[in-house]
Amino acid sequence: MLDGTLSILNAVVGDYLRRRGNPLQIELAFYDGGRQLTCDRDAIARAHPAATDRVCLLVHGLAANEGAWAFPGEPARTYGAALQRDLGFTPFQVRYNTGLHVSDNGMLLAQLVEALIRCHPAEVRELVLVGHSMGGLVVRSACEAARTAGQSWLHQVSHAFYLGSPHRGAPLEKAGNVAAWALGAIGVVHASVLADVVNLRSAGIKDLRFGSLVSGDWEGRDANALLEDTCAAVPLARGVEHHFGVGGLAASERHLVTRLLGDSMVSVSSAKASGRPRDRETREDVRFFPRVSHVGLAHDEDVYRWIRGCCAGDLIPEAT
Repeated sequence: MLDGTLSILNAVVGDYLRRRGNPLQIELAFYDGGRQLTCDRDAIARAHPAATDRVCLLVHGLAANEGAWAFPGEPARTYGAALQRDLGFTPFQVRYNTGLHVSDNGMLLAQLVEALIRCHPAEVRELVLVGHSMGGLVVRSACEAARTAGQSWLHQVSHAFYLGSPHRGAPLEKAGNVAAWALGAIGVVHASVLADVVNLRSAGIKDLRFGSLVSGDWEGRDANALLEDTCAAVPLARGVEHHFGVGGLAASERHLVTRLLGDSMVSVSSAKASGRPRDRETREDVRFFPRVSHVGLAHDEDVYRWIRGCCAGDLIPEAT
């Protein structure tokens, strides 16, 4: 099965595939050149013979894989490859089953990074995390899992980038929740059956309703309840500079199109994590990218210049 089709299948029913032990489920792992990269010293040394003490991780979004980072027409050009060329980072791309709960993927990612720190050929001095869309939530969840478990890798993280991540939820998932509830409330057999079909969407998709990060958000709760926000307020990891990349379909954040549609998938306020309690001891910034769509945030020249500048320390982030 083609990688893209497999990623979409996992997004829709990935939790079911895991429960059934189906071989079509994607296991969270590093991928290099389209192939899974075993997390051991010899395999990493072969994939990265010039591995450095600066590491960056790229975590894709819903229904995607590491191919999402490739610039149009230039499959070898990604943020990771560019950071390797410009700043000497060793890049790792993560592929995962986006149909699982964000908290499950966060825990798995935290474990994988802990293993990477132990077996990386060079002692890791700096770690940069880049998450696109759902990937940004998985990054935040992994940081919280690492903090809770006392994992050491969190101390190496210098920057975390969230590109179009729905910190306050995604409008399409909220609409799906409302549609399923309305169909079920009609009381007609055919409508109820259709509601059941709509509610078959995966746990990962449902987590996007309000930006769930931890297992307490969903354990023992009705995932199909009408717009019931049970998400805990998870603080950003301390000691890390957090960067929120926000896309917009129009030329300005105030334009009506951007205000209504955001980047086409995530609203500006959600990508900014507006309304989230701020920790005065946590450094963060927000950057708006005009005329950059949700998908485009994963491979855009202006977005890369921002990421590079922040990592190099030679760019003062422009808050919005």
